[in-house]
Amino acid sequence: MRTPENDESAQQALRVAQLEIKLLREQLLKSMNETQAAREEAQKQTGSPVPKVPAPVPPAAPTQAAAIDFKLPAATCARDRQVLCVEDSAANFELIESILIDRPGTNLRWADSGGKGVEMAKANTPELVLLDLDLPDMHGSEVLGHLRAEAATAETPVIVISADATPSQIERMLAAGARDYITKPFEIRRFLLMFDEIFPQAALG
Repeated sequence: MRTPENDESAQQALRVAQLEIKLLREQLLKSMNETQAAREEAQKQTGSPVPKVPAPVPPAAPTQAAAIDFKLPAATCARDRQVLCVEDSAANFELIESILIDRPGTNLRWADSGGKGVEMAKANTPELVLLDLDLPDMHGSEVLGHLRAEAATAETPVIVISADATPSQIERMLAAGARDYITKPFEIRRFLLMFDEIFPQAALG
């Protein structure tokens, strides 16, 4: 039976799916540019042409709502939960912002560089930090170090969200004090489960 709630859920699922496709396209473009740069460098060093690798075909954006099971019970909260997202990609931030629509009472702030993230955390202590590693001005591990060095943020939960799935990198970040580590492109439901472990009231209807 079609209801306003079902329509809203379908529209949000479509919105998230479209953002995921946009993010995948950005990642493909970045990978292609890096491959081309490596190819040109190899050609300079060897003096012989290097065969081109066929470019991957990016997935098409969905035109209707996909069956994405990411919605958990909506939240009711007496106050805003302060969350800081340190991420240089606008598409990544928009995806996280869209996902957290299902967690009303969340005040999500955005820092597009490590330095800005550290300053924002000092000015207004967050209750959760979502941290990318590949930032334009410093590595995410440096940001984590700054946060852990400050008394106000020494115990603040930090979830790393990174495309780097190297086991040694994951171990280093967890050993340095990150609460959890999730790799891009990430599972939405897993992300929400992590969020709700930190804010249990968020999953209560």
